[in-house]
Amino acid sequence: MMDIKKSFFLALSLITLVSCAPENSDGSNPLTYSSCSIIDSAALLASDRAMDVSQCWDGVNYKEKSLALNWCAAKVAEYMGQRYLVGHTVEYQVSSTNCPG
Repeated sequence: MMDIKKSFFLALSLITLVSCAPENSDGSNPLTYSSCSIIDSAALLASDRAMDVSQCWDGVNYKEKSLALNWCAAKVAEYMGQRYLVGHTVEYQVSSTNCPG
């Protein structure tokens, strides 16, 4: 009889922990990488630099940073290829929060 009570208590504790999973203020999971953004640009024109650093893409909540960075690199390369005939360097990062806005 004691084992049933103990099992029930453990199951209830697990359900409580799962339902109280942490989240960021925007609702995203702080334990995953949710977005990719350009954080710096070496474009010659200030308007291009401003456009570059305003870019942000929401992802699919990668748990592994390396996968998130690969996805982010592809997003940045696609953006650069569509926007510029001759490229320049940009820096980007992945984050556990969603894009602002």
